[in-house]
Amino acid sequence: MNINVLTEGCLTENADCLIVGVFNNTRTVQGALAEVDGAMGGAIKALLANGEISGEHKETQLIHTLGKTAVGRVMTLGLGDAQELTFEELREASARAIKEALKSKLTKVAFELSEAWTSLDAKEAAHAVVEGALLADYRFAGYHQRVEEKVSLESLTLFCTAEHLEETKDGAHLGEVFSRGTNLARDLVNMPGNYLTPTVFAEKAKEVAERHGMQVEILEKHDMEKYGMGGLLGVNRGSVEPPKMVTIKYQGTDTWENVLGFVGKGITFDSGGISLKPGAGMDEMKGDMGGAAAVIGALEIIGTLKPAVNIVAVIPMTDNMPSGSAFKPGDVLTAMNGKTIEILNTDAEGRLILADGVCYAKKQGADFIVDLATLTGAALVALGTCTTAAITNDEDFMEDVMISAAEAGELLWRLPAYKPYKEQIKSKIADLKNTGGRHAGTITAGLFVGEFAGDTPWVHLDIAGTSWADKAGDLSPQGGTGAMVRTLGTLALLRSVNQNEE
Repeated sequence: MNINVLTEGCLTENADCLIVGVFNNTRTVQGALAEVDGAMGGAIKALLANGEISGEHKETQLIHTLGKTAVGRVMTLGLGDAQELTFEELREASARAIKEALKSKLTKVAFELSEAWTSLDAKEAAHAVVEGALLADYRFAGYHQRVEEKVSLESLTLFCTAEHLEETKDGAHLGEVFSRGTNLARDLVNMPGNYLTPTVFAEKAKEVAERHGMQVEILEKHDMEKYGMGGLLGVNRGSVEPPKMVTIKYQGTDTWENVLGFVGKGITFDSGGISLKPGAGMDEMKGDMGGAAAVIGALEIIGTLKPAVNIVAVIPMTDNMPSGSAFKPGDVLTAMNGKTIEILNTDAEGRLILADGVCYAKKQGADFIVDLATLTGAALVALGTCTTAAITNDEDFMEDVMISAAEAGELLWRLPAYKPYKEQIKSKIADLKNTGGRHAGTITAGLFVGEFAGDTPWVHLDIAGTSWADKAGDLSPQGGTGAMVRTLGTLALLRSVNQNEE
C-alpha cells in the first residue's frame, strides 16, 4: 500500500474519499470543505446548517460529490473539542473513518491535515492518523480453502501545508512503522498453535532479527539443561514440541551498556497442563504468547527506526500440555538462578518460563527489564480488557514505562507491591510456590517474576486482558490486539533521546 504526503490538490487527487476533520460547534466551512462547498454550489453549508454534519468525536458523514470534483466522496469526521483533542482521540477517529470508508468499498483514501484540523503538532497528527488508519485496516488472512476477497486500503494520502511537509512525512513514517510492528504481533497471536509451534515461532523471530541486522541466538533443550532452566524445561515436559529460548540483541550505541531487556512469555498453546483448563474458550489459549509477540513487534519498530539504545530481547517458548510426562502439582522445580519452586497449579506456568527468561536476560547484560505476559485471569477481573496491569521494583523505571504508554496511547495501571503480598508466594518446602492463591492473583504472579529480577530495575506488564479482543473495535478486529508493542517501541525511542541528551 502506498502512503503519500502532498501539500496541494486535495480535490484533484484521484481518490475515492477525502476525509476532513470537523470540530464541535463548527458553523462555517473553510479549507477543503470550502472548496468542496464551492464546487457543489453550497451543499456543504446546507448540510452544516441542517445539523447533518457533526463535530462529535468519531461521528462521520459521507457526502457524494456527484462528479463535481476528482474525489468521488468527501467524509466529514468529528473531532470533538478543538482544544482538547489528544493523540489517542485522533488515532481512534482516523480508525473509525477508515472502517466507514471500507464499508463503502472506498480503498483510495486521503486525509486533509490543515492547521484547522487539530491542536496537535503536525508530526503527532500525521502519526496518529496513519497509525489509526493502518491498525483499522488490519485483517488476519486465516486458512480458508477459498481465499476471501477482503476490502483493504490501496493508498493513503495526507494533505498538509507546505510549512509542515517534513514534519508530516516524519509523523506518517512513524505511524506506518508502529502499525507494522503492532500488526506483526497481531498476526502471531492469531496463528493457531499447530501452525505456530515453538520451532516455527523461533524462526519467525529470527527472520525479524536478521532482516534488521540484529544478533540472534536460539537455545535448544540441551542448552537449557546446561544452564539449569528448570522452569522452562518443567513446563515443556508434557509436550512433544521441543522448547526454544530466543535471544535477540540490538546494539544502537558504541558500547554494550545501559541495556534495556524485554522478556516475553511465549506459551504457544496453554491447555493448563495437568491442572486442565475448562474446554470453553480454550481455543483462545493459542494467544498465550502475546507477550512474546509484543516483543517481536517492538523489535520490528526498533529495527526500522534504529534508535541509539541497546536492547536484549529474551523469549522462552513452549506449549503447556498434559501427558504422562508432564510436570504435576506438588513437584519442585529449580530455576536457572538456583531458586526452588513448589508447583501448586500447572496452569500457573507462564511465570515459570519467565523466571528463566529474566535470569537469562540478566546474564546477557540487561540493566533494566520489562517482562510482558498474558499471565493472569485476575488481571481481567481487576482492570477489564482496556488496561494493562503493571508491577515494579523501581519508581524511576516505572515512570519511564508509564510515560511511554501514555505517549503510545495505551492504558496502563500500576498495582502495589507491598511486602504482605510477597508472603503469599512463600513455600514451606521450597523457596517459592508458583501461585499465591485467589487473592491479589495479578500482584502475586508479578511479584513471583520479580523474585528473579532481584535488584535489577524491573517492570512487569500483565496483558491478559488487553492482548485479545472478544469483539472488533475501531482499532482492531476480533482477536489479537498487539497490546504494548507501541509502548515498548516508544520506551526505546525515549531512552534513546534521554541518553543523547545526557
